Amino acid sequence: MSIVVEPILEELAAGQWGLFTTAQAKARGVTRANLSHRERDGRLERLAHGVYRLGGVPVTSLDDLRAAWMSTEPNMLAWERVSTPQVVVGGAAAAAVHECGDIKPVPYRLITRERRQTQRTDISYSRRKLDSSDVVVLGGLPVTSIERTVADLVDEVGDLSLVGDVLADATRGERAVDLERLGLLLAPSAARYGHPRGDGAALLEQLRRSAGIDDVAAARALVQRPAIGAALEAIVSREVAEQLRTIVARLQPQLLGSAELREHIERMFTPALTEQSHLVSEIADTVLAPVLHRHREQMDQLAKTIAAQLSTPTRRRRTGQREGKEQ
Repeated sequence: MSIVVEPILEELAAGQWGLFTTAQAKARGVTRANLSHRERDGRLERLAHGVYRLGGVPVTSLDDLRAAWMSTEPNMLAWERVSTPQVVVGGAAAAAVHECGDIKPVPYRLITRERRQTQRTDISYSRRKLDSSDVVVLGGLPVTSIERTVADLVDEVGDLSLVGDVLADATRGERAVDLERLGLLLAPSAARYGHPRGDGAALLEQLRRSAGIDDVAAARALVQRPAIGAALEAIVSREVAEQLRTIVARLQPQLLGSAELREHIERMFTPALTEQSHLVSEIADTVLAPVLHRHREQMDQLAKTIAAQLSTPTRRRRTGQREGKEQ
């Protein structure tokens, strides 16, 4: 019984980045001859032994890594493997998936629970049991977390400047790095870099310095994340509003019946409100409390200025009244 090959291959490739394995195709009735014929006429492209890409599928920088990973369990579909992965991408290959650093990913470090061997030059197996918190799924691939990846690279690569670039990229944008967790993972490598045995925090600090990462830069990156930036801005807004309410409450007796003074105060408050957005960026440099302290001082100074201006018309009225009586 003949089969229509193209729909089968397209269905296989649809959930696997445009890729499929020979074993997957064979299980659905597609022969090697069918695949070889389509490879010759350009409808398929072989990426690795037993792994093909459909012709016309956009090429990405991760295709070879995905093909290598798929070849390790060729009978299973990619989506079937990610819930309890037996093969996890690690090392420089994981950093490439995280889009961090510029370390050459080949040979691809693949971490397995059972001992494996291969003659392929593009794959390097590492037998290790990973904690569940050290594995994440990115773009359909199970990879080591950024903390586990950095710690492994410190041990594997040895050049802290290269690994520092990975960490620097990881701290930018929306991503978050658990520095406490990273310090714990770095502990076994501390003595190798001249630190007290088990002092992962010291090695982390050395790594941060090599990457040019300081607390101010890290705080600025943190504030740039939309959720955190919005939360800090909300805190500053509440603080500003509270300070303004306090000032207005103090001046309320003097404001009664004076529309001109109220308008004058509103004009003075406007710059303070427009400067609110700048406070959020300042928070990145000194964290919240010192900024709010300075802001309170500014508000107090503003209150004194307003009070001084309010007292001037009062003194003038009193002086005028005394002069009238004397006349």
